[in-house]
Amino acid sequence: MTKLKYKAECMGSLAQITIGGYPISSTKNYYDQWYFRKKDRIIRVRDKSQRNTLIWCAAEPHELHEEETDYLYVVSGPVLRRRLELAGFNRETLESEFKEWIARRVTSLEEPFEFDEDWAKERSKRAAILKASSLADWLKCLKTAIDDGIASWRWDECERNYTDPLLHMMFASDAYWDEPSFHDTGFPCQTLESMAVAMLEIVPAEAECVLDITDLIGGGWTDSFEDIIEYHKDFTTFYDVFATAILDTQTLMALSPENTTLARLLYANVITAMETYLSDTMKKQVLTREAIRRRFVQTNETFKDKIVVQDIFRKLEGLNAEIIQAIDTMSFHNLDKTAGLYKAVLDTHFPSTHMADIKSAIEKRHDIVHRNGKTVQGTTVNVAMEDVEKLIELVDSTVKHIDKQIKDGLLDDDEN
Repeated sequence: MTKLKYKAECMGSLAQITIGGYPISSTKNYYDQWYFRKKDRIIRVRDKSQRNTLIWCAAEPHELHEEETDYLYVVSGPVLRRRLELAGFNRETLESEFKEWIARRVTSLEEPFEFDEDWAKERSKRAAILKASSLADWLKCLKTAIDDGIASWRWDECERNYTDPLLHMMFASDAYWDEPSFHDTGFPCQTLESMAVAMLEIVPAEAECVLDITDLIGGGWTDSFEDIIEYHKDFTTFYDVFATAILDTQTLMALSPENTTLARLLYANVITAMETYLSDTMKKQVLTREAIRRRFVQTNETFKDKIVVQDIFRKLEGLNAEIIQAIDTMSFHNLDKTAGLYKAVLDTHFPSTHMADIKSAIEKRHDIVHRNGKTVQGTTVNVAMEDVEKLIELVDSTVKHIDKQIKDGLLDDDEN
């Protein structure tokens, strides 16, 4: 994955916030979701020729038509504007922040400076320019930067083409803005929220507002798109694991089709593969989704003990370990309890038409594993490869029925 261009010298991965394609904020090796929501996530495939070259290195001529994937949070300008407004940020607050920022900088520039006469004159000149500037002047300057694709790393290449002193101040490399800010531009405001408000004043109304975490995904710094990646697949990851186990079973079946001992072992293995799917799926959903974790704890007898208020945080710190232990000790071959657990916690239903046959198969598997292939009455359990194949079809149909419901629920946005 190509490193972000204007910070290519940095090790690690960057997340970028852009409005109308123009970068206003970056974070290294992590990202703040900011005013974006889980439901805003999209996975977008495009040609390398369509890269935003204010963020990414331009594609080489030979790779222009190669595809690459972006992992983005995307909203329109009006949506972000509304979210900012609800949080108390608008044109009025931008104006207030701008005036305060300019006033502080003018005061700093007008302080006596005796060490360098030429620099003292420059400071006085800059103070005068700032006093005479308005928010409208700075927004016009910002629009020039956006329209012409001027970023800080490009300024040295093009500064001779511009005479606007505000533009030179915005991209000054001499630490012109010595006040800390929460955005990556030289625009005179402090908060990222106000910077966004300023951008929304001058970009097209429906401009895309994007949090791009592609570099973090590629660098392994976050798995926050794992559910949406899985959602766009035909099945979940744990179904793929189950399917691989079934494929291995079918391969072994072909090695000795008439071997009844092997058939019994493979028959049992199919049930084991199903139980593993059910256990792993439950564990992942409970441990990675807060609302599911809450439902699991609230509906499980293991967690009905009373605790005093002083022990709440200690209990919370060790809760995941207790959850794992509780799931690991469950008997997922007890189909009635497992079906009830899936309904109560994951709102997932087992196929009623298959239940009786699977229960019968589980009992047969129990005889094979725990009674050396005999029933309680001492009768030998006869299993042929045809029985294994029928069981595979039954179990695969059941697991697919469950997996579809799990996959359909992956994008439930419990945060909103």
